[in-house]
Amino acid sequence: MSKKKKIFIICGGMALMLLVILAILLTSRKGGVSVQTTKAERVDVLTSKVTASGEIRAEKYVNLQSEVAGIITEIMVNEGDSVQKGDVLLQIDPIQRDADKNIAVAGYEQAVADVRNRKIDLVNAELDLQRDLASLNQQRADLLQKEDNYKRQQSSFRRQQKLHEEGLLSHDEYEAAQNSLNSAKSILEIQRESIKQTEAQIELSKNRIEQMKLSVKNAEAAEKSAKARLVQAQDNAKKSTVISPQDGVIVKLAKEEGERAVPGNQNNPEATIMEIADLSIIQAELKVDETEIIGLALGDYAEVEVDALPDVKFKGEVTEIGNSPIAGTSQQEAKDFKVVVTLKDPSPKLRPGLSCTADITTDTRENVLAIPIQALTIREVEVDENGAYIEPDLDSGKKGPVVEANTDSEEDKEEIEGVFVIDEKMRARFRPIKTGITGESDIEVLENLKEGEEIITGSFQTLRTIKDGEYVKISNKDQSESE
Repeated sequence: MSKKKKIFIICGGMALMLLVILAILLTSRKGGVSVQTTKAERVDVLTSKVTASGEIRAEKYVNLQSEVAGIITEIMVNEGDSVQKGDVLLQIDPIQRDADKNIAVAGYEQAVADVRNRKIDLVNAELDLQRDLASLNQQRADLLQKEDNYKRQQSSFRRQQKLHEEGLLSHDEYEAAQNSLNSAKSILEIQRESIKQTEAQIELSKNRIEQMKLSVKNAEAAEKSAKARLVQAQDNAKKSTVISPQDGVIVKLAKEEGERAVPGNQNNPEATIMEIADLSIIQAELKVDETEIIGLALGDYAEVEVDALPDVKFKGEVTEIGNSPIAGTSQQEAKDFKVVVTLKDPSPKLRPGLSCTADITTDTRENVLAIPIQALTIREVEVDENGAYIEPDLDSGKKGPVVEANTDSEEDKEEIEGVFVIDEKMRARFRPIKTGITGESDIEVLENLKEGEEIITGSFQTLRTIKDGEYVKISNKDQSESE
């Protein structure tokens, strides 16, 4: 075989191979992935809402509980009755509390009398002390006189003694002078001893007075304690008659005459006797998921539907947002937060405890670019050092970096939210976008997408598996028929 013939055969084979490859490419384009699409369009109004369920309640209500134990002897109201603050609602057997009050009255009166008697004793003791002090002063004055008299007797005796020694005074006169001196001395010593006894008595009186003052203070403390017990007993006696703490309606009556009332506490729901609600202000208490609570704000507009009144929508606004999760949920469970919506024009048919659902408007924007929510997808893509998306150049034959979501992550890849746009070659091109608020079926697009651009919206399986750069064929007709 000649060289020219070999070259001719080789060239012919290569041309045939190129024709086969071109045919395969044309066939693959014609038979691309079937997708449903829509165009990014502007909408007049896009509203973001949070939907939550809960129950109707009154803004002001009280679970009335007894503060004393006893048998309920009389109930003056029925469920559904309107009451005013201070109205008598029921009577609890008062015998024991009346007896306790009488005992407390007697104890208080005895304590008052004891204080009075101790104060009288103290006054008398102080008077006795003043008397003893006056007596002591008199005794000390008498002592001065007796000391002066004794000195005079001593001088007189010395003169008499000298005269007796000189023989100028008789023995009888000398003995009389000596007896007068001894008598004056005895009287002086008696007076001094009397003063000592009076001083000792005064010290004892002072100590006794101090003790009596302390006793009076103790008696006054006992009087205060007895008075406190009396006030407590009187208060308990009053609590045998239960009165309404507020205006409202008896929405629940849990006890009947003859049943026993027990003092209320948080761990004993049986203590509740009745529930009184002020139905002038009605609210919906809702449970909002933790993923949506951050979007709510006080004053947000809400529409509330009550299961018992399905044809009526009640307007309201958010008046309370809980700062901590509702108690009772475990760490593994999704956390709910309490949100309260106050109804603006409640119906008289509403009752606390009715189930309800509320749509809370968190944001409203006009003339926004929007796409269907189902068009959004997440892909793991290559990013640069600033985290910006690196779009692959498919025309150069370089393999695109976009892979399915949830694959093993790499250092130069990041999961990004975006859409698939149909390019001029009927290829699906992934494009990251920045989104805004979310409506019922649409989501706002803020960046990186233009009005009128065609994007893939389905099917779900297609959006989950489609690759960047794959050829597609649009089958919106199939979508409309399936819908």
